[in-house]
Amino acid sequence: MPRPSKHVPPETLGGRIRAARESQRLSLAEVAAERYSTSLISQIERNRVEPSQESLQYLSEKLKLPFGELDRLAQMQRETDSEEQQFKHYEELRTRAEQARANKAPLRGLEILGNLSFSQIPPSLRWRLATLRGQCYFDHRKFLPAQQDFLIAIAEKPEAVPLDLQAEEMILHLRLAATYRELEQLEEALKEYQTALDMMDFNTSLLYIAETHWGLSLVASVLADKPTNGHVCPGKRAELLSTALDHAKNASVLYRSVNDSVREALLLCQIGLIEKARGNPDEARQQLRNVLDTWQPRLELTLEGQPQRKERANLVSAVACSLASLELQEQHYDDAEAYARLAKKTGQQSYKIRRAEASMILGRILEAKQLHDPEAQQAFEYAINVLASTDRLSARIRAHNWLGRHLMKKGDVAAGEKELDHAFALANLASGNTGPTIIPEGEPVD
Repeated sequence: MPRPSKHVPPETLGGRIRAARESQRLSLAEVAAERYSTSLISQIERNRVEPSQESLQYLSEKLKLPFGELDRLAQMQRETDSEEQQFKHYEELRTRAEQARANKAPLRGLEILGNLSFSQIPPSLRWRLATLRGQCYFDHRKFLPAQQDFLIAIAEKPEAVPLDLQAEEMILHLRLAATYRELEQLEEALKEYQTALDMMDFNTSLLYIAETHWGLSLVASVLADKPTNGHVCPGKRAELLSTALDHAKNASVLYRSVNDSVREALLLCQIGLIEKARGNPDEARQQLRNVLDTWQPRLELTLEGQPQRKERANLVSAVACSLASLELQEQHYDDAEAYARLAKKTGQQSYKIRRAEASMILGRILEAKQLHDPEAQQAFEYAINVLASTDRLSARIRAHNWLGRHLMKKGDVAAGEKELDHAFALANLASGNTGPTIIPEGEPVD
C-alpha cells in the first residue's frame, strides 16, 4: 500500500532525515550536493527508496545524525516493507480463493491455499485465511481438515473482531458447528450453532439464519435418538424432538421466504421424520408423500445436465429413503422396498451420501424380509464402498454397524466383530459415539 507523499511519520527513517534537514534549514539540493540527485534524497525522505550503507553514512555525516540510529530505522523500514509485501501477497491469495469458492470450485481454492504456513502469515489475516481454507475443505466434504482449520481460526482471531469482519466471524462459528455435526460431536455443534445464532442480526442473510435453524434441528433430532435420551429419559427425548420440530419449521419458513423451494421441501421431509419419531406415523407418511408427489414429477421433467437436476434428485432420494424407513418400522416390507429402490435409483444422480443412505435402508429391508438374502449384505457393502473415500464419518459408522450386525445374525461372528470394530475405530476418530439416526443426512450446503 503506497505511503502518502506529503506526510511521513517522524519515527521512520525518512521522517527522521526530513526533520533533521528542515531543522537545519537545508534544501534538498544542499543535502544532495554534487554527490546525489535531489530526487534520490526526496525519495529517501518519503521512504520510497532504501538507502545504501554508503548513502546512509553520508546522510549521517551531512545532517549530524548518529549512524547507529539511522541504521536501526533503516532495518525497521525493511521489516515494515517486508510485512507490507507479505500482507499484499496473502491478501491476493485470499481474494483468488474467495473467487474460486464463489465459482463453486473448492478444489481450486485448496490449490491456492493448500500450502499455507500460518506462522508466516500476518496476524490480521491469519484467522481469515484459516477460515477460508476450512470452508474450501468443508465445501469439498473433507470435514476433518476443515475442523482443524476452523479451530486454528478460532484460536487466532482477535478478541475484538472489527465491525466489518463480524459477518466472517459468524460464518466461522456456523461452519465449525456444521463440521462438528458431521463428525457427530453433537454437544460442541450445539454450542457453535447457538454462538452463530446469537451473533446474527437484521443485517444477516436469511439463508444463514435458515441454515442455523436447520443445523439445530438436526442436532436435536440425533440427540433425541441417543439411548440415554430415549428409554432412560423419555421426557428428555420428547423435549429434544419438540425443539427439533420448532427449528425445522423455522428453517422451512425462512427458505420459503427466499424462494428456495428445494431446501424448504427437504425441511418438510425432516418434519415428517420428526413426527414419525414422536409416534405419529400416519401424519409423517402424509407429509412425506406430499413432498414425493410434488417433486418426483419435477425430477422426471428435468433434463440431464440441467443445474437443478442434482438438487431435485437429492430431494427425491432423501424423501423416498425416509418413506422406506417409515414403512420398514411399520413392517410394510414391500412398500418399504419399493421406496428404497426409488431412493437408490435417484441417488445415482445425486450425492454419494444419498446412494449410501438408500443402500443401507435397502439392506435393512431385505434383511427383514429374508435374513439370508445375499443382496442385503451386498447393499451394506456397497454403502461402505461408496463412503470409503469421504469424511462422512457418521454415515460410515452406521454402514459398518449395519453390516456387522447383519453378519452376526447370519452366524458369521468373526466377520461381524471385525465390522463392528471398524465402526468403533471410526467413532474414536470422530471423537464422539454414534449409532443409527432417524434423521437423514441434511444437505444445507450442497
